[in-house]
Amino acid sequence: MRGVDRVLALVLGLAGLGGGVLLAAEVVQALLGRPGHLVVPYEGAARWLREQTWSGAWVLAVGAGLAALGLLLLAAELAPRRRTLLVVATEEPDVVTAVTRGGVGRALEQAVAAVPGVDGTRSRVGRRTARLTVRTALRDSTELEAQVRERAAAALAGLGLAAAPALDVDLQRVAA
Repeated sequence: MRGVDRVLALVLGLAGLGGGVLLAAEVVQALLGRPGHLVVPYEGAARWLREQTWSGAWVLAVGAGLAALGLLLLAAELAPRRRTLLVVATEEPDVVTAVTRGGVGRALEQAVAAVPGVDGTRSRVGRRTARLTVRTALRDSTELEAQVRERAAAALAGLGLAAAPALDVDLQRVAA
């Protein structure tokens, strides 16, 4: 489930729960024979709704809006999701093993973090490209770049991915 889906489900679920509790409270009050309303002053809205017809402009507009919203939500759910797993090559054809993009990024960052001269790392892994950004305070960083590239490539190869992303190392010089 996507993050947006979870938030939307929580909001709609809480709204439905709250509406159900309010409706039950109003029904119980009416069954007990008490006049008026308990929480929601619904008499005016109920009177207005009784006056509307199915072919009225408001009813058609609200119906069309809800239908459009439903189609939008359906299209959003049917859209293909972003692939977040990278498949690991195995010898067993019936076994599929995968690693997350974030896991690949953390493996790359940890592989180069111990290189002398590396002050910080950041990674972004896509399906085709793994971008590793390394911060350093060294002025002459040609040797450092070669070490970082070598260690990152070894870490990426060590994961044994079926289709490994291309490695892109970006060395950023920062003030000491």
